Amino acid sequence: MDKKDWQIIDTVFTEKNITRASLKLFMSQPTVTYRIKQIEKELDIEILHRGRHGVEFTEQGMYFAKYAKSMLKEYRSLEENLSNLSNEPQGLLRIGAARAIASHQLPKVLAGFNKKYPAVSFDIETGLNLDIAQGVYKEDFHLGIIRGNHHWSDEKHELFKESITIISLKEIDLQTLAEQNRITYQTDPALNMHIDNWWRDNYKFPPKILMSVDNMEIAKKMVINGLGYAIVPKIILNDREDQQLKQFDLCDKNNEPLLWITSLLYKKDTLNLSFVRDFIKFIKEASPPI
Repeated sequence: MDKKDWQIIDTVFTEKNITRASLKLFMSQPTVTYRIKQIEKELDIEILHRGRHGVEFTEQGMYFAKYAKSMLKEYRSLEENLSNLSNEPQGLLRIGAARAIASHQLPKVLAGFNKKYPAVSFDIETGLNLDIAQGVYKEDFHLGIIRGNHHWSDEKHELFKESITIISLKEIDLQTLAEQNRITYQTDPALNMHIDNWWRDNYKFPPKILMSVDNMEIAKKMVINGLGYAIVPKIILNDREDQQLKQFDLCDKNNEPLLWITSLLYKKDTLNLSFVRDFIKFIKEASPPI
């Protein structure tokens, strides 16, 4: 067995579906199935069987999947430590990032870093802030870039703060806002709580929600087309068409700006890897800040 075998088992275990796993591995479905059967034959075990809802791992299969994940982690550590011995920083930098950061800020930073350190490649995943923090803790990511004030017991660096603002195609009147159509979107629960607390401090009645969409980018498009207003972090307001939108930055009960924090998380041990260390330095010194 080799690295590819461990990847097959780990991916099938994660996806619980051979077709999806095959697509993710860039392999044909028959190839994945054949290789699993060969492993079963080699070890004289049964790894999985097909159930009504996809593949189901046996007890032996679950044990082997755990072993495969452990071996992949060891192999990855070997690759990273060998790369670390090179004179030039190189390796695969694994970053977990909030979607808004990955969409609006990270591309420019990565382009600048790639120009300076072309031997470093990237694996970028987006997700909820808590999932990203958990991924850094489990060492699935070298770094996490999260939004909001979340607890983190290891290394943490605040990158920037931004306003939370009401956006609308029409003039914004706070006195009649509760009567206007609002567009909501799926986002991190911490941001929802931040906005909901502001609303409860200012209004006795719930907002008049016209629609709910998948993400804040779609919500912005709905606002641009005059369907209502939305309350969003200011990071998404960077396109030319956004200039037509009216904006009103929120403040708390003490008239202090309502801010949304973006932070960099990492474990101190990852600083042993030169390409991680160089990226952290680069992102901290970025101008303008990420």
